Amino acid sequence: MTDTMEKAGKLALICALSALLLGVVNSVTEPIIAIRKAAELKAALENLLETGTPGPREDLEDEGTIKARYSVTGADAWILEFIGMGYGGDMKVLASYDFNGEIQDVVLMDNAETPGLGKKAEADGYMDKFIGTGGTTPVPVTKNELEAPDEVSGATITFAGIAAPLKEGSAYVKALGDDK
Repeated sequence: MTDTMEKAGKLALICALSALLLGVVNSVTEPIIAIRKAAELKAALENLLETGTPGPREDLEDEGTIKARYSVTGADAWILEFIGMGYGGDMKVLASYDFNGEIQDVVLMDNAETPGLGKKAEADGYMDKFIGTGGTTPVPVTKNELEAPDEVSGATITFAGIAAPLKEGSAYVKALGDDK
């Protein structure tokens, strides 16, 4: 019995030390991660625009997958932030739209998609299939609506998790224009 208690005590001590060490590491790395994420967001917002400057973030409630919007100073555009649902869970997507609801640019931010499949959405050129759609041309929401459907093979859920919010964003921006 005492041998079991001794082993349990040692195990409890190891667990307590491990938890303490993890807490210290987290307190050191958490601010660094927050600074890095803020810098990535700033760079992404600026890269979404050919002209203009992103304004402050406006959080949106009850707008479906649209979580925030940024007005753009110096250009007739909006930037929308979405949370789409991919194979690996939530995906943060940023997209710029002109006032007619046409997609100008898209970037996939935070995600946990499968390397080699869903992660292809982070590659240069992947979002080109959406650029220029949403105004008079519908946003493709199924791979059958693409000129090259094979480019999303194996990552159909990721594609749909990006396409559906982009289509919703286009309708949202068009409605903003109708309210003027």
